[in-house]
Amino acid sequence: MPRFRDYYKQFEAMDPEEVSAELRARREEEKRRALSRVEPLDLTGAGWFEPPHPEAVNAATFALRRALNAYADVAPAREAVAARFELAPEQVALGHGAGELLRGLLPRAGDVHLGWPGWQPLPDLVAAAGGHAVPVPPDAPAGDAATIVLTSPADTSGAVLPRALLRRVCAAAEHATVIVDEALGEFADPAESAAGLVGELPNLVVVRSFSKGHAMAGLRAGAALGAPERLERLAPSGGLSAPAVAAVLWAVSDRGVEVARRRRDAAATLHAQLADGLRGTPYGAAPAPVPFAWIAAEAGEDGPALSAKLAARQVFVAPGTLWGDRGHIRAQLRGPAGVERLVSALAA
Repeated sequence: MPRFRDYYKQFEAMDPEEVSAELRARREEEKRRALSRVEPLDLTGAGWFEPPHPEAVNAATFALRRALNAYADVAPAREAVAARFELAPEQVALGHGAGELLRGLLPRAGDVHLGWPGWQPLPDLVAAAGGHAVPVPPDAPAGDAATIVLTSPADTSGAVLPRALLRRVCAAAEHATVIVDEALGEFADPAESAAGLVGELPNLVVVRSFSKGHAMAGLRAGAALGAPERLERLAPSGGLSAPAVAAVLWAVSDRGVEVARRRRDAAATLHAQLADGLRGTPYGAAPAPVPFAWIAAEAGEDGPALSAKLAARQVFVAPGTLWGDRGHIRAQLRGPAGVERLVSALAA
């Protein structure tokens, strides 16, 4: 109460018109400040920018409420993933996200050839497992390592490795384990997915995630596809949670696959919008199926400096130096409004 008395006391010696003028002036100042405030736009991510589909949320929520006091049966999800990729259930291992599955597949010592650039945490995962990461060109990995890890679609460029190339790599390194990180696989043409080669190439393991295309990172669910003897170490000790199992079942259903296809089409539309916006500017981005763009800085401009300029306009991107590249930035495409603001910030 004292606070309100003090507030109104300041108007006691003023007539009503002065009071109204004072309040209007304050209100106008508040509006002016609100209009001048620029909300930050975070474009550092690589996954789909919208929340999970409501049907996935409903499936996970229902499972949580029904089975919170019980361990989930992962067999239906394993069988559903196997059916989706035309594999046997023993060729599928479910785990707590693509990162955990990749860590389990990595050797405890020796060189691991990484197609680079790729998923940014991979070198640290290799080191944590006890191996030594050796970056190699993604389209021509060396065949003298016991483990080769490639990323498709690639983070950062979004490039998809052709199946013909994967066949050559697996043939040239027949005694090695060739791992393809397909965490962004929902955004690629299914006809080019490495998952379709698992039954054909015995030394190939493909890791999929439900975090990027389905925006379900919080559920920590992923799948590894490969020969059973290469998946022995991958089953999580406690299994997946009931919500994660329910969400995986939805994601690999016809409905979930259709939702992923629509997001893939939407990502292509956003890339087209970006290309139109950058036309006539010093910047360019190669077309890609993923919901982010690998944008080349203009000649002579440093990628980190460009990132700093964008940050000054409250637009935050991932500098290419995270992958050892000073000439690019990676920017998530967060819908038409987000692309428009990114283009405006670059043009400024």
